[in-house]
Amino acid sequence: MPLAKRIDGQARMDVLLVEDEPAIRELLEEDLTEAGLAVMPCPTAEDGLEAVERAAPPAVIVTDVNLGQGMDGVALAEEVRRRWPDVAVVMMTGDERNLRRMPEALREACLMKPFTALRLVAAVNLLMGRG
Repeated sequence: MPLAKRIDGQARMDVLLVEDEPAIRELLEEDLTEAGLAVMPCPTAEDGLEAVERAAPPAVIVTDVNLGQGMDGVALAEEVRRRWPDVAVVMMTGDERNLRRMPEALREACLMKPFTALRLVAAVNLLMGRG
């Protein structure tokens, strides 16, 4: 499946996926693409911002809170929402302490690890208005 769909000649992604762990990123990408979503996987927040600037903004960003070095997922979500207010965000974390770092609006769509593929796809579809 293509990473980005072409609509009216422009690349478009349904989901920007930002996860620094390669194995987890690949698994999440597979789960989302099997659900029929066009996914752009990125290992860093900076790569994610660059991808969004090159293409039309995605409907949803799925990002881990902790992304290693550089910008974290919370800062990424806040920057994307500042630039593109209509983009929805699903945060992922395995540490409940990270919930305190998030604005309330980001906590509402936060998935606590571990979660199932079904739960991830349901959260993304809900934010995209697909049920």
